[in-house]
Amino acid sequence: MKEVVSKTIKIKAEKLPPSVEFVENEFKKLNLDVIRWAIVEVNDLELSISCSYLED
Repeated sequence: MKEVVSKTIKIKAEKLPPSVEFVENEFKKLNLDVIRWAIVEVNDLELSISCSYLED
């Protein structure tokens, strides 16, 4: 059974502001089935993103 996991991850952006498509493609690269996400901090081009996703 899958469970919902919440965690903050860091992603390097190409430019600011990042597009929704860019962020969601980065989640796909990390094999994350994200339910919700929000950018909580920006430091230069590094994004801290709080996200919840399904995990086995």
